[in-house]
Amino acid sequence: MIQQYHFSLPVQEAMGLEDFLPSPSNEEGVAWLLRREPSSWPSHALVLWGPCGAGKTHLLSIWCERQKAKRVRVGDPVLAAIVRGTSPAPAFALDDADGCVGNSEQEEWLQHFYNATKEAGLPVLLTALQPPAQWGLSLRDIETRLKSCACAALHEPDDALMRGLLMKLFNDRQLLVDAGVVDYLAARLERTTAAVRRTVLLLDEAALGEGRKISIPFVQKVLAQNQPEAEDDGGKDA
Repeated sequence: MIQQYHFSLPVQEAMGLEDFLPSPSNEEGVAWLLRREPSSWPSHALVLWGPCGAGKTHLLSIWCERQKAKRVRVGDPVLAAIVRGTSPAPAFALDDADGCVGNSEQEEWLQHFYNATKEAGLPVLLTALQPPAQWGLSLRDIETRLKSCACAALHEPDDALMRGLLMKLFNDRQLLVDAGVVDYLAARLERTTAAVRRTVLLLDEAALGEGRKISIPFVQKVLAQNQPEAEDDGGKDA
């Protein structure tokens, strides 16, 4: 008997402008980042916020390419160059900026980064799960400054984006899926990008493991097998 081996290869998610799926749920972010120049922002910084998988990093990538912006992480040594007036880029982007909350050194770095880029007149795009007022920053100075910035929200997907996102994620994994399968999933999945991503990954792994095509019957079987078990009610009536 021939034993089959399956290898999980890294998935390269398409992040170009042509790969972005515009819809009413992300219209606000598109308007601020793709239809306006940073010079029209109320301040030099803008916060793009929304749930995981809503497209923040994708929009950030497009904006960086357009503005020739440099992506940085909290604690990046680029801060020293900005202070010296020798910035390596005309703009900056900080993904998951709210990840610094609760770390005093990282919050302080964010404060210095904000002040230095403002002094130098360099636009900054930050992404986060929530608007700054809900981050819970310990340093009131940077919290006040970020709360004064413009914010653009990305929301969970609408009908059109659900279908588009399913198609994109299947394509990213080089999976050929009929439109009927996409419609079936779009009508039944929880309306969150996280649920869409989990389901596509689940179906990809199941199809690879069984050597099957992703059809509606196959989807029905896989989803039924992976439904969370109902909590034990201890025999009490509902």
